[in-house]
Amino acid sequence: MEPAQLPDFIDYFRRLAAANVALAGSFVHGAAGRILSGSRSGITYPCLWLETPTLGFEEKDGTAPLGKRRCAFVVLQKVPRDDYEAQDAGWARSEAIALQVLSYLLRDRKARKFAFTLNEKELEPIATLTVDNEIGWRLEFELSQYAPAVRYDATQWVPEGGAGA
Repeated sequence: MEPAQLPDFIDYFRRLAAANVALAGSFVHGAAGRILSGSRSGITYPCLWLETPTLGFEEKDGTAPLGKRRCAFVVLQKVPRDDYEAQDAGWARSEAIALQVLSYLLRDRKARKFAFTLNEKELEPIATLTVDNEIGWRLEFELSQYAPAVRYDATQWVPEGGAGA
């Protein structure tokens, strides 16, 4: 996977959700508005939500830049509004799934698919105010890898002195 390539990045998490028994492929990605509007129209819970990532770069010694995707994933669980015992169970279940997602990232880091660190990262509880009454856990993270796509390609440019499009 190349974290610097957005489709690869999203597909990685889509495949992760499909491979996890508890998530059973339930995956959404995008900004909060996109996800929250979907909560009325058929998200299957528990669900892995990948927030829209940023892409940053770091350069050292004139080598190819290191592409860094900064993002967050959220494991959402739908729970009844007035059943505190069920809500406690939902918190526990969604936390267990979030920790499994984290373990998958660590496994792939060990296989050198990308750079990833846990330094100073917190698994944060979240609760939504939608009709689905979702609770869950959110983790901000950063995946990085050298970004070979950030290289000059002369075929993508009009020669100097030529007419632009």
